[in-house]
Amino acid sequence: MPTRPAVFANAHGFYPSDRRTLLRMLEEFVPSRADAAPAAAVVAPHAGYVFSGGVAGEVYSRVVVPDDVILLSVNHGRSLGAEFALFDEGLWETPLGPVPISDGLVQAIRQHCPMVEADPDAHAAEHSGEVHVPFLRYRNEGVRIAPINILQSSLPALRQLGQALARAADAFGGPVLLVASTDMTHFEPDAAAREKDHKVIEKILALDEEAMWNTVRRFDVSMCGHDPVAAGLAYAKARGATTAELVGYQTSGDSPYGSRDEVVGYAGIIIR
Repeated sequence: MPTRPAVFANAHGFYPSDRRTLLRMLEEFVPSRADAAPAAAVVAPHAGYVFSGGVAGEVYSRVVVPDDVILLSVNHGRSLGAEFALFDEGLWETPLGPVPISDGLVQAIRQHCPMVEADPDAHAAEHSGEVHVPFLRYRNEGVRIAPINILQSSLPALRQLGQALARAADAFGGPVLLVASTDMTHFEPDAAAREKDHKVIEKILALDEEAMWNTVRRFDVSMCGHDPVAAGLAYAKARGATTAELVGYQTSGDSPYGSRDEVVGYAGIIIR
């Protein structure tokens, strides 16, 4: 059975490889909430936990994580791969235990999403999906995932992907959450990053992937995961979502390990 190791555990400062240390961190970031509710999709960051874990935790604490999750990550160029690369069988290791691929959801994606290709190698050196898996496993020990890594794409193709994934989720039949992985502005002064990021966030909250796409380009926003977010918005609307809520925003300058001179922005958004 193909097994993807936890490549970024204890590497480059992403998250701890020690189970107890990771659990303590997740307990801090993901408080128990009585008002957690199902969602169609979420937008959450993928940096090192000391920088973006609080924002990701706000998202995951407020949603019910079902047994099956579509995980849209972004190809940062460390691995070549298909435009829409599916990890289609096996397990993903985490320090909390293994997370299996959702065979039923993968079969539905294969049937309804002809643009998606089985390409596990595209995930091998990519952190933007991996860092979400411990959060998902922490919220639901029985979670299964269908990870899709996205190479640079176009808005029409991303809309088609999102709508096709919605058809796959409908055909699958059970509750499905889509996670769109992105960080926001990269390596600009804190005030400038916040201004740019909130222009983009405004369009995401309006559930308008075209306006988001155009805003990213108009204001030269170095948001790495605009592709997963565009597909996620199309997916959520096709599944009946009508509202979005910003539940957290920070920059790396808010961390004791960061500087205000050059930051990365992190947004947490829930779409229902």
